[in-house]
Amino acid sequence: MIVRPAQLEDVPRLTVLAAQLGYPTTEDALRTRLEALMPEADHAIFVAADAEKHVTGWISLFVYRPLMRDPLVMVAGLVVDEAYRGQGIGRLLMERAEAWAYERDCEGVYLKSNVKRVQSHAFYEKLGYRNTKTQFCFFKAMNTEAEPPV
Repeated sequence: MIVRPAQLEDVPRLTVLAAQLGYPTTEDALRTRLEALMPEADHAIFVAADAEKHVTGWISLFVYRPLMRDPLVMVAGLVVDEAYRGQGIGRLLMERAEAWAYERDCEGVYLKSNVKRVQSHAFYEKLGYRNTKTQFCFFKAMNTEAEPPV
């Protein structure tokens, strides 16, 4: 298994995996987002791929720069194909996130996980992450078609 930056050729698999994560989208919409993020120095999307170059998971990251503290790397999304879970792929992707944070001199890696993702919480805790707070999430649509983040 290798971890590498996402490429436009990965869009079909990224789309399938986004749906498994609970965020169904179209290939066109995902391609547009990926094209916009790829040149951004403060964003990264990495994929895990097997020997046949089949994408088995992805992680989306960005540098979070709040006024009140030093920069952190934020995990915007992490998913491993349901058929490949439990094989260390998520760990590889999180290790890449940590290396990316280190390369950018960030204070740490930060992520949010929906309360219903109990298995994910155990996974993160096993990697040394700890739950630091419980919070409410608010959303206000800027257009009538916008759906709140899940």
